[in-house]
Amino acid sequence: MKKALKILGLLIAMVAAAWLVIFMWPVKARPERAFYRADDPEVLVIAHRGGRGLAPEGTLTAFDHAVSLGADVLEFDTHLTKDGHLVVIHDNTVDRTTNGTGKINEMTLEEVQDLDAGYQFTNEKDEYVFRDQGIYIPTVEEVFQKYPNMRFLIELKDTNAPEMYEEMIQELWHLIQNYQMEDNVMVGSFAHEINERFEEVSKGNIPIGAGEEEVRDFATKHVARLNGLAASNVDSLQLPTEGDGFDLTSKNIIQSAKARNISVYYWTINDKETMNELIDKKVNGIMTDYPDLLIEVLEERNE
Repeated sequence: MKKALKILGLLIAMVAAAWLVIFMWPVKARPERAFYRADDPEVLVIAHRGGRGLAPEGTLTAFDHAVSLGADVLEFDTHLTKDGHLVVIHDNTVDRTTNGTGKINEMTLEEVQDLDAGYQFTNEKDEYVFRDQGIYIPTVEEVFQKYPNMRFLIELKDTNAPEMYEEMIQELWHLIQNYQMEDNVMVGSFAHEINERFEEVSKGNIPIGAGEEEVRDFATKHVARLNGLAASNVDSLQLPTEGDGFDLTSKNIIQSAKARNISVYYWTINDKETMNELIDKKVNGIMTDYPDLLIEVLEERNE
C-alpha cells in the first residue's frame, strides 16, 4: 500500500512539474510592427466593413462616414473578379448587397460596378435611403488611393474559388507595394493556407491576422491552461467573445497574447455593455458595425 501511494505521489509530482514547465515556458514574441502606433488610443475603433450598421457595407460611402466619425481602422473583405480585380465585398456573390445576382469570380469589374451597392441597405426605419445614389462596389486599389493614411484590416476570403487564391494573393501584395501601404495594413484569412502563402509572398513584411486554425489552437490551449504550447505565428487574434462554449475574453488569453506581442481584437461588438467589458479587459481593438457607438463609449469613459 505504501509503495502504491509512493508511486502515485511521484506520478502526481511529475504531472505537476510538466504542467508547470508548459505553463511557464518562455514565449516567443512576434516582431514589432509599424501597423501599431505609439500614440494609439486605449482601444482601436475598427469599423467593421466600414460600419455596416450606418451605411452600405464595404462602400466608399461607408468608409467616408467611418473616417469622418474618427474610426482608427477600416475592416473589409475581398474577392477577385473574373478579369483579375480585387473588389471590396464580403460575400462571394452580389445578391445580398446589390440589385444584381451572380458570383464575383464569374463577373468582370465592369459588371460588378454597374450594380447599385446601396440598394439593399435599410436604416432604422426600414427605409431604402441609399438606393439610386451612385454607390458601387469599389476596388481595393480605389480604397488605397482615397485613404492613403488610414489603416486597414483586410480579409482575403476563402470563399473565392481555390484556383484563384494565388492570383488574389499576388494582386493584393502588388497593390500594397504599389501604394506603399506596408505600414498601414494587416492581412488575414480564415484559411490557414492563404495566410501561410501571403506571409511567404510578402516575405513576412506584413502583419498577419489569425485564421480559424490559429485561433482554435491558441484558444484551446489557453482554456486547457497549456499556454506554453500555444503557437506565436500570427500578429493578431481576431476573436468572437465566445466559441465552442468557452469564454474567449478571458484575461489568460488576452494577457498571454499581449506577452507575445499579438494584438487582440474582438468582433462584432454592437452594444455598449460588451464594449465596456472588453475595454476594461485591456483589449487592443473592437470591431463594430456602429463605430459611432464605440466612440461614444470611449468619450463617456474619458469624461
